[in-house]
Amino acid sequence: MADSPTLKSTLDASQVTIFNEMVRVSGEPYMGLDNFVDVKESINGAAVEFTFYTNLSAATTALTDGTDVEAVAMADAKVTVTPAEYGNAITTTKLANTSTAFKADRGAAQLIGRNMGETQSKQICAILEAGTNTTAAATSGTLAKADIRAAVVKLQAASIAPFDGIRYVLMVNPAQKADIQDGINTIVQYTDAEMALGNRAGEYEGCIVVAHPQVTAGTAVVFGQGALAKASAIEPQASVVEGTDKLGRTRHFGWYGVYKYSILDQNAVQVISGC
Repeated sequence: MADSPTLKSTLDASQVTIFNEMVRVSGEPYMGLDNFVDVKESINGAAVEFTFYTNLSAATTALTDGTDVEAVAMADAKVTVTPAEYGNAITTTKLANTSTAFKADRGAAQLIGRNMGETQSKQICAILEAGTNTTAAATSGTLAKADIRAAVVKLQAASIAPFDGIRYVLMVNPAQKADIQDGINTIVQYTDAEMALGNRAGEYEGCIVVAHPQVTAGTAVVFGQGALAKASAIEPQASVVEGTDKLGRTRHFGWYGVYKYSILDQNAVQVISGC
């Protein structure tokens, strides 16, 4: 009598698919850009006014003995920033959560946390790219060394201080970072894990190179201290709110903040367009 082996196809009704419990989200999180905002104000009001003064001209003329010095007038300017509400939310149900082995709630929490950071980064990029000091790239479609150097020279001429006393920030889309790396081999790349994993590609032409996908492709921004201001009535924060339905079958994952970013000093921002 011939053997009758039990094959996979024989037990087709007993096949089991095992699902991985890890929650995965398409794409990897990027470094937040809020740490480049060096002027921040927490307020209990509708708006905040940031005031700054124009530098005095160097006093290079020698004083005359017996003659009083002539006073010079100060010049000031102000930027008014009015915080607004921002936020996002995901609502899950108990049935959705239990039927997915509780992955729905974990996924919602992860998505909300990432969305909070990415939203702020996109707002910062949009504010910087709207700067009024814009220069077209020398060669359309290419970010060149001369473009970056010219922007740095303009910041230096306006007496804008670098962030650490040495370097400005060059913020680019990953596509423009590739232009620099492919065309220029002298870029200093970070080997420190914290720097490398923070999307700081390295140092180039007196700038920290920060590649971020929220930067519009074909646009680069070089900026220094005093470029950005933030007024915050409520700092963005994540929350979990249990549903208000009669049976408690829903749960709300969200983030909320009352804040606003703005350019404080237009002289501290140089935009390179068409690169």
